[in-house]
Amino acid sequence: MEPVVYLITGPMAAGKSTVARLLASRFSRGVHLEGDLFRRSIVTGREEVTPDLQPEAMEQLRLRYRLAAAAADTYVEAGFTVALEDVVAGPLLGDYRTMIRSRPCHVVVLLPSAEALAAREAGRATKGYGAWTVEALRDGFTASTPRIGIWLDTTDMTPDEAVDEILARTPTSRSPIVIAGYDAGWPALFERLAEPVRAVVADLGARVDHVGSTAVPGLAAKPVIDMDVVVPSAADVPETIERLRGLGYVYQGDKGIRGREAFLWPPTTPVHHLYVVVDGSDPHTDHVRFRDHLREHPDAAREYAALKRELAQRYGMDRLRYTEAKTAFVGRTLAADPPEGV
Repeated sequence: MEPVVYLITGPMAAGKSTVARLLASRFSRGVHLEGDLFRRSIVTGREEVTPDLQPEAMEQLRLRYRLAAAAADTYVEAGFTVALEDVVAGPLLGDYRTMIRSRPCHVVVLLPSAEALAAREAGRATKGYGAWTVEALRDGFTASTPRIGIWLDTTDMTPDEAVDEILARTPTSRSPIVIAGYDAGWPALFERLAEPVRAVVADLGARVDHVGSTAVPGLAAKPVIDMDVVVPSAADVPETIERLRGLGYVYQGDKGIRGREAFLWPPTTPVHHLYVVVDGSDPHTDHVRFRDHLREHPDAAREYAALKRELAQRYGMDRLRYTEAKTAFVGRTLAADPPEGV
């Protein structure tokens, strides 16, 4: 099996260390990595994280996350699956996941009840809550943290049951990048995948657009449908995310592209990519402009197909580098065909 990163977070006493170690032990080459190691390694000048977070403490927190992410990537490069556990909440959760370059990278949030957390904290020799109360930190965690990844209420779960649930809900197999000739069945597949999505967002005034290479007739592509859920305003994004989670989509945050919220497909559906974008935003217009340019310029579409085949041969299993290597072509195409009025 190809190596995977699991980023496991949750409040203190949520069981992260136990679950992470057990999870790592399920793989033939598994690493349990503690993000807090990089905080404890600072001997002098360390700033602790407190409810009134100071700028230097925030900088040290981000430093800790960068170091942990780099360590996880290094283990993956050596062929290990990594269970990285850390306390990360709020918007920083999406940032942390983006710092980890390895893919797949699955975010898992362990969130037992406040009563269970208090009982576990009382039974620990080392206390972790400091200036916080259990209830205040848990409530703040749930209120401020985007629901990226898989959230598990482990109040009544044993650690082994939690690991079983994580493995059951995270696709870990990868295959080489394959560029296939255009398939006339792709539009019909898009419609099949879009149908349940349209049903849950229709009353929000949202629509579902077919974007990406499979939306360009005649273009060779990875046989993976790309869909944009286009909502009227940014205020509609949180509700849309929750409704998609109800369909089994796993929210992945913006993955470093602001204004484009990404999702993993439900395990019961064919592999596809789904994004939530605001109508008229840069991510939305870029997707549509690039698609339409390729539809209207066959020479550009052929050049793009040749580039993708070359990159697929060069990068094989490394989807992140494959995607990054296409960026220059996409950027040149968009620059050469600016929106009307620009």
